[in-house]
Amino acid sequence: MGDITTVDLITIAFSVIAAVFSLITYRNSIIHDRKQATLDAYNQLQEQALDHLNLYRPSNIKEIVKDRRSEEYKRLSAYVARIEHFCVGVNQKIYDQKTVYELAHGYFDGGLKVRIEPVIDGKNRFGEDYYANIHTVYAWMEAETEKREKYREE
Repeated sequence: MGDITTVDLITIAFSVIAAVFSLITYRNSIIHDRKQATLDAYNQLQEQALDHLNLYRPSNIKEIVKDRRSEEYKRLSAYVARIEHFCVGVNQKIYDQKTVYELAHGYFDGGLKVRIEPVIDGKNRFGEDYYANIHTVYAWMEAETEKREKYREE
């Protein structure tokens, strides 16, 4: 009764294999869902903020920022707030950083940055960084770019 038979060993082996397969499948599903959530969130950000910001030239934004009570300034502030919200998800690793980098590098840390920095600077004029998550994403993207460039050079 206490002896382990060959059938018992085979059953245990199949159980362990099934458990490992289940864990791998679960992990892959989580990774896929996270990437899909990233794409969905970025598409929503694109519709709600980025497309609208692209209609403004950086020089126009600098003029709008001078009148902090204008409707356009409030609209720009709302777009920047949506971007900050997205960046919270990136920094908290709710969204897949590799996917964000592939989607947004060059634009997010380039043309968009030039557009929204005047708004951010105006909001942060008293010393506190209310858009720290955006700045963290900029720094991360810069570090990621350097890392990828070093990898290409090797």
